[in-house]
Amino acid sequence: MSELLVWVYFVLFIALILLEVPIGTAMVLSSLLYIVQNAQSFVMFAQKTATSFSSYSLLAVPAFVFVGCAMNEIGFSDRIFGFAEKGLGHIPGGLGHANVLASMIFAGMSGSAMADAGGLGAIEIKAMNDAGYDTGFSVAITAASSGIGPIIPPSINLVVWGFLASVSTVELFMAGLLPGILMGLCLMAYIYIAVTRFHVAAPLTPRASFKEFLHALWRGLPALGAPAILLGGISSGIFTSTETGAVACVYIIILGLCYKRLTWKKMLNILKGTMSTTAMTMWLCATGSVFNWMIINSGLTTTLSNMMLSIPSKVAVLLLLNLLLLFMGCFMGSLPVLIMMAPVLLNVADAFSMSYITMGVMAVLNLTIGLITPPMAPALFVAAKTANVPFEQALKHVLPMIVPLVVALLMVTFIPPVTLLLPSLMG
Repeated sequence: MSELLVWVYFVLFIALILLEVPIGTAMVLSSLLYIVQNAQSFVMFAQKTATSFSSYSLLAVPAFVFVGCAMNEIGFSDRIFGFAEKGLGHIPGGLGHANVLASMIFAGMSGSAMADAGGLGAIEIKAMNDAGYDTGFSVAITAASSGIGPIIPPSINLVVWGFLASVSTVELFMAGLLPGILMGLCLMAYIYIAVTRFHVAAPLTPRASFKEFLHALWRGLPALGAPAILLGGISSGIFTSTETGAVACVYIIILGLCYKRLTWKKMLNILKGTMSTTAMTMWLCATGSVFNWMIINSGLTTTLSNMMLSIPSKVAVLLLLNLLLLFMGCFMGSLPVLIMMAPVLLNVADAFSMSYITMGVMAVLNLTIGLITPPMAPALFVAAKTANVPFEQALKHVLPMIVPLVVALLMVTFIPPVTLLLPSLMG
């Protein structure tokens, strides 16, 4: 009977999701049924919520959200893309490569895929369209490359995983750097193949002169300085993850004031966006703590873990876990899935003596692919809306781009040094 009730809680949660009940509310209602059914104390809600809100590592979340909102509102994205364009624009698919490189640089400041797709994406798509690129292809590259944001440090998703798994956020940040670069290189390889072999419309642009490149570099230095300062501070141990967020906020405000782009109206918009996104993230963390307590105590975690671990092959289990995360990422946001699946992920990691760092980066990378996979595909919707392009037109170009991202995912999953090399070098 108890095993049947375990599935009742799970089915209730899925049913609420299908009824479009907010994820956090669905977690609370499923947990409420368990508490009533098992005569547990309602004090658990307050205890778990207070514990999640008191986590020091989560203090970094509002800071990184602020930076992402500020970058879009103040508008240094044009300088980032201008630098990438002058450096890579002349090779086949050059503006596509510049799109990816700009997203990698932007990721080193905001850690948000939606900020990339909505802010930097508008500049990237316009430049590519003006150069004669296929509009759907431009939108697809923008959406696919935005997924690098949650991987390259600083990353909001990795901060949350650090909270869930009690892992050093600084180690997670360094572990995400090489996978993020790997994602970018895999996308660039596909862009080159698509342009040279599949003949996607992507006219060559003239090679920039050395003087033009230096000018673009000079204009972009202030924006390029942000990821340099943050990565340098993290890798050297000067900043903690939370301090890194504070430094990034101060840096972007100083830039906005120096270039006279920061007004009171823009600051108000930045603060509104920061509060809205932070509230949603913290609500998910709070309800996720209650939900995780429920699925662990009800035995659901044990049931799901045992089902997966009954397969004797480690490779098969990890492939199945990746497929499950990819499937869930098609229907739910990355943070809710990460929070909900954390106990199962940790159990699988323990069973195979797998580092929590590798498991976390694998899960986050996996779920970022869900940002461009239908039916939800939020990053693709944002990019398509930004360019005023039909979703279907962009979808046919973005589906092949899932392949290079999956290649990067498999390398992260089965080659531990990809995630553990930099943290080990830090000692």
